[in-house]
Amino acid sequence: MWKTVKTGILPPFKVFFALSAGLFFLAPRPAAAAEITVPRLELASRGWFENDEFTVSSRLSMDLALIGGYKYSILLGFSLEAPDVARAIAYRSFKASPVEPDPVTGQPNPEDLMNSHNSLVEKYNNQAFIGFSVAKATIHNPFKLPLSLSYFVGSGDNFCTGDDFSVFFGLDPFGTDYKGFFYFPDGIGGNMLRQYNGIHGAKGTGFSIAFTKWDSFIIPMLYLYQDLALFDGYFADVNSGSKLYSGDLRLLVHWRWLSFETFGGFSTNSSKDTKFRAGLMFHFAGKGVEFFAQGGITSWRLGEKLNVDNMFFLIEPRLRFKYLAVHVTFFYHPVEYLHIEEQKEQGMADFNVKFMFGTEDSGFSAGFETAVELKINDSDHFKFRISPFGSFAAGGLLWETKLRLMPQNFSKPKEMMELFLGVRTAY
Repeated sequence: MWKTVKTGILPPFKVFFALSAGLFFLAPRPAAAAEITVPRLELASRGWFENDEFTVSSRLSMDLALIGGYKYSILLGFSLEAPDVARAIAYRSFKASPVEPDPVTGQPNPEDLMNSHNSLVEKYNNQAFIGFSVAKATIHNPFKLPLSLSYFVGSGDNFCTGDDFSVFFGLDPFGTDYKGFFYFPDGIGGNMLRQYNGIHGAKGTGFSIAFTKWDSFIIPMLYLYQDLALFDGYFADVNSGSKLYSGDLRLLVHWRWLSFETFGGFSTNSSKDTKFRAGLMFHFAGKGVEFFAQGGITSWRLGEKLNVDNMFFLIEPRLRFKYLAVHVTFFYHPVEYLHIEEQKEQGMADFNVKFMFGTEDSGFSAGFETAVELKINDSDHFKFRISPFGSFAAGGLLWETKLRLMPQNFSKPKEMMELFLGVRTAY
């Protein structure tokens, strides 16, 4: 099983060069033989009727990691993403044709320009691509100090997901299932490749320091980095060359039946336009009872009034009997997530009740969900869904299927249902 903590920081220049020098001198010998792993693979298809025709859209997302060593560990990660695999394959034979000018006016026909532009946009938005996602060099216990020091480029840790408690404390995964393609097939704001995973994530170029003296109880972590949000238009303009710098302080605590994580951070640019964020995650596990919660501020600009649009809020009480489990989830969407504002998410809230039948050891479960989607600021936005589902684990993979029924579309029986089928890594 491959687990890692992806982190990154970029301190002021003196600290940056000091840490760079330390990393150079503390890694005098080459890394051990590398190991190639697939830490994450998700393949999912969605089928529905559109204009009386059955349409299938398939999404592929995978991470490939090249890792080696412990004391001087190296991680290289690559991601393969395709929002619609079938279209990506079909567009391999696509060829853009130049738009011919009108013989009378000498100018291209506006309709032809629009059609050509839309064709290119459709091809671009549905392309499959494989690319670099992370490179991290880590030194454990430098100078015999209880620290782990990492130099990091690319996608960093996701905060308040609960995943890192498996890495540091050896716990079974306890994060929410209410995420990913089966629950958000259209992604965030209509972008299928953007999905909720925790409250924030450190992505950029820099360093991280984890204090590991109390690794059986408390893990404090510090991130300072130049933020990759430069390419998302947050504060920064790619053409102007403006840079965005970020820092986060994170704390993980585990004690018996309680797991707790909290963080606070900021992002600023050369114009001192600054935003702050903070959050916490809480997990309680008792006999037959669990409670999981995530809450925080994804972004708040200094000097502006703080309101509910800045909030990320998810609560999920869970009950488990011998053969039955019940999860009740309430999720309020933030307007800004990972530095990108999506006005479509304003006031959006989900309420989901999930009934599961099966035992934890069998690898098989089935049940049904009832879900309500609404917008607090739009009384006309109300969606109700009933979804029977089933899943089973085999060979390190989890196979899942779900039929999502929408009774509100009773006037168009074919459009009342959507079918989901997926497989993902389960180790």
